[in-house]
Amino acid sequence: MENVFENNRTAWNEALGYHQKARGDSLQSGFENPDFTTFDRDCDQMQLHKIEAFGLRDKTIGQLPCNNGRELLSLMRYLGARAAYGFDISDTAIDEAKQFAEISGLSAIFERINILEISDKYNEMFDFIYISEGSLQWFPDLSAYFAVVSRLLKTGGHILIYEIHPFAYFFETGYTLGEPDIEKIPSYFDREPHSYPHGLDYVGGTEYEASECFWYMHKMSDIINAVLKSGFDLLEFEEYNIEMANTEAAKATDKLPLSYIISGKKR
Repeated sequence: MENVFENNRTAWNEALGYHQKARGDSLQSGFENPDFTTFDRDCDQMQLHKIEAFGLRDKTIGQLPCNNGRELLSLMRYLGARAAYGFDISDTAIDEAKQFAEISGLSAIFERINILEISDKYNEMFDFIYISEGSLQWFPDLSAYFAVVSRLLKTGGHILIYEIHPFAYFFETGYTLGEPDIEKIPSYFDREPHSYPHGLDYVGGTEYEASECFWYMHKMSDIINAVLKSGFDLLEFEEYNIEMANTEAAKATDKLPLSYIISGKKR
């Protein structure tokens, strides 16, 4: 299992270089502006409204994984949070997050670590943990992941998951709507790891010979059950036809759920 995470660490370090090239200095210059946010899509207003209802001014928030910190810093500023902590397996992502924090003047803390190995010193520290699109697929065992989320949260703390729907991951395996053969649809019940042989550049779309990485499809019932069994009361579960990651999936917006929100409160 350790090889899975170390392989993914290498693959994400590699991918961040392509992301940085595609973005240029747009995020650096953005965070110089106190009004800048990366939550600038129409669908983001929906989730911000839900998060804001948790009352997080002067509270402690976290994100795991946090990628390059752009979302966590945007949330910290928008919510008026007192403290923010981001964790990610990628060295390059965390280095960039620290740079953005310095530019923005926000006192967020970022740590490079395997999420499953986050120190007990953070136990019951957080009032809110944010889980964003493309996070859960990198964890083979969701029970282990949500056990970490649960121990980091205070009793009464909240989570919000805004994620790619399991149905949308059919298209991540190369399946297209033009396929007439139903046998080519990946199994919804598949537990085997998948990879991205042409890279992880979802920013610029550059294809490259990528280091091997491993991601996993999870059934919606597995996601919800992992949340419930980790000590959370489910506050909301809603599915949307909002495409988040794949241009082929966008062709199915009137047919399939492509994203979802789950919010919960720790018992």
